[in-house]
Amino acid sequence: MAMAVRGAGRGRHPAVALLRRVRAHGVWKWVARERGAAPTALRATAGCLIAWGLAQYVFHVKMPILAPVGVLMTTAATAYGTAVRALQQVGAAVLGFGAAFALVALIGNGFAAMAVLVFLGLVVSRLVRLPAQNVQLPVTALLVLTMGSGYGLARFLDVVLGAAVGLVVNILFWPPRHVERAAADLADAAEELAVLLDDMAGGVRDTWDHADSRGWLDRARDLTLTLTEARESAEEAEESLKLTPARRRLARRLPRISAAAAGLDHVTQQVRGIARALNDMAVGERGLPRPDQHPLPPSFADLLTALSRALAAFGRMQIRHGRKDLARLREALEQAAYRQRVAERELRARGGERTWSVYGALLDDCARLRYELGPEGPHRKAISV
Repeated sequence: MAMAVRGAGRGRHPAVALLRRVRAHGVWKWVARERGAAPTALRATAGCLIAWGLAQYVFHVKMPILAPVGVLMTTAATAYGTAVRALQQVGAAVLGFGAAFALVALIGNGFAAMAVLVFLGLVVSRLVRLPAQNVQLPVTALLVLTMGSGYGLARFLDVVLGAAVGLVVNILFWPPRHVERAAADLADAAEELAVLLDDMAGGVRDTWDHADSRGWLDRARDLTLTLTEARESAEEAEESLKLTPARRRLARRLPRISAAAAGLDHVTQQVRGIARALNDMAVGERGLPRPDQHPLPPSFADLLTALSRALAAFGRMQIRHGRKDLARLREALEQAAYRQRVAERELRARGGERTWSVYGALLDDCARLRYELGPEGPHRKAISV
């Protein structure tokens, strides 16, 4: 049936998602947000060119290609992350050079030395918590082992040069700040939650079955991953302001981002609870009334629609911070409170302790969702104007 196909989908076509984001944020806000990848690529390119030029024309090294490699290996999403990577790369090169030199002096150059260097290099990298892709330590050791200590020293100097150039470029030239990206990611997460609630409302108004409810529950679970990525984006935004100039203005937005991330995390749990309860009803879990036998009243669908509108307004406020969106949020929450009172009255009239266990859980999740989004709730900083 058509409703089953619609409800069972675990997501939406990328083009539809793109259009929703453009509509939610506005064309220019969306363009400004998505152009963030260009400065990162430009910084890495400029760093590689500078490192190459210094290595070839200033220090006259034989293999200047290693200096740009150092830039690429140290460039991270934030200036602070670049500094950490630079220290990791230089430290790993020092350890690799020293280990290879000492081992060759002890047991000579051969298969045994190679095996020991690779094993110890990977183990030490793990122990000092280098990233999984960071193989600087064993690679440096192997190159020293096979090409001699002179090459190892040259490689070490190139790594230091590349790391230094990468760090300077990331700090001084268009330093990456991810505050706008974090806000947009949170807005997208709120929009996806709003769409899911709206789809659930449409299903409850019509005929729905286990295929629909299973699709809603799967999408709600998928949104947990989306929120995890949004929280990581919020943490990256905070990190991006370290070691960067002119951070004060952007730093003022961090409390809003942190509050929004926490609020949406809680809201996602409530949405999952609603989807889980609807799924239990669809399969008749614990003797619950199936929707084809005892459909939910239209007032409950209206409640979900009002909550969807509130979430959409909450998401837009992460981008625009406007009084108009705050007014829409308040209006949607007031409408949701009214619809909840009507739905509770109608559901209580149906009677039965067994049925009220699931009806009460549904209404409680809706009430908690309203509380999380409210201007007087625990995350009011997320919607301050």
